[in-house]
Amino acid sequence: MSVEDLEAALTSVRLAEAPDDWALAAYRLAVARSEAAGRPEDIDQALELLDKAARVLTAERAPLEHGRILTAAANCHRSAGRAERALEWFERAAELLSSRAPVNEQAGALINVGLARCEAGKPAAAVDVLDRAVDLIRISQPALVSTNDDDLTGDDGRSEQQAVADDEGGSVQDIDDEVSRLLGAALINRAQARQALGSDDDLHSAITDYQAAAAALPAASLQAGMAAHGLGATILELCGRGAALWEPNDAVEAFEQSLSVLGHHSFPFHHAVARHSLALAYEARGRPGDLARSLNSVHAGVAVFDPRLHATHWRTAHATLARIEAKLDVDEHEAEADTRGPRTGRLIHVARLLAHTTETERETLLRDRLLRASTLPPTAMRADLEALIGSVAALGANEHREVLRTMIGVLMELPDELLEAACGVLCLVHRGHDLAERLDETLDAVINDRLFGPQRIRVRDLLEANGWVRP
Repeated sequence: MSVEDLEAALTSVRLAEAPDDWALAAYRLAVARSEAAGRPEDIDQALELLDKAARVLTAERAPLEHGRILTAAANCHRSAGRAERALEWFERAAELLSSRAPVNEQAGALINVGLARCEAGKPAAAVDVLDRAVDLIRISQPALVSTNDDDLTGDDGRSEQQAVADDEGGSVQDIDDEVSRLLGAALINRAQARQALGSDDDLHSAITDYQAAAAALPAASLQAGMAAHGLGATILELCGRGAALWEPNDAVEAFEQSLSVLGHHSFPFHHAVARHSLALAYEARGRPGDLARSLNSVHAGVAVFDPRLHATHWRTAHATLARIEAKLDVDEHEAEADTRGPRTGRLIHVARLLAHTTETERETLLRDRLLRASTLPPTAMRADLEALIGSVAALGANEHREVLRTMIGVLMELPDELLEAACGVLCLVHRGHDLAERLDETLDAVINDRLFGPQRIRVRDLLEANGWVRP
């Protein structure tokens, strides 16, 4: 229901005639307002409604409903940045819900307390309460998801799992998913609390929690992506301390797994954070080409972070970008000594990586970069394409041909608007290049070699519409 529908529902109930119904309607409206809150006053209005509801459904008369109202109020205080107040109300709610609410709700209340304790700077206390949440969920798990029909079949022929689902009006899959998500949330929050404690033993325990969370959660869920990211961050921290059991490549694999879930379109902020983390892991791994991979990855994060909304992340990513560029410039200077030519921009390092890596990685890197360009406004998309295509044009003849061949193939799989823009940029870059004739000949050869039939005609038509003359 929309906020407007819930407001109408509240208006239709008279407090004097049906106080309990009015309090429940006020609670539902407050939750909706807080979840959709765009201004501080929205949170204040939600809290005002919750206070009125709590005065009707008191802890003495309706402890379960009162606990839920307190949970909603605690979430409001948390959204407003009042960590201590949120913690106080989450703890009061958990006490009221304990032994009264369904097991999953009790566990959820404990998870809220654990998260709030960690945010309030009390990670050890957070671990204690999250231990209880994990134990509670795992104790309840066999009765809900056991596959032993002999043990769980009741007198009416239904399994205990099916009976619970039928009685609560849901499906077995719904219950399984809820349990999995609760267990995953408890394990992720406990892992984060252990990271905050910071000892080597705590970090190793955090890794165990992240791995268990990933195993429990639906593979494509946001939580699974966060578990994989947390695992990578913890491994990277241990590698920085010289831990023997882990290597930076383990962190790279964890962050890549995270990014397979945290897509640029579906979870842009989380995607950008994971991109920056992957850049740090590449930098730590230090294999040939890893600095260029790091540059490419952190650049993807920088493009998403908004300095007005993500100021800390934006500053951190830019500091990483500057550090990686400085390392690449030093490496380039050492390699080329006094014969170094003019600077061609930061993407020349990525272009060289594209030229010297495997076909599989080249295709992956180009598809990723071109897909991100396709999401930008037209002017920004064109600028991004100019930077990429210009850096590729600065390569040697054979390197340029190999990268261009893969790029043309990838472009044919992506939105037509991107292909049109890329063809326009190819013409622009070639016209302004000292070796324009060579570049045009390479482009024509690649089109002949890589494309067939209608694709070849389509690309040549787009190029000629931008003034290209076939050599």
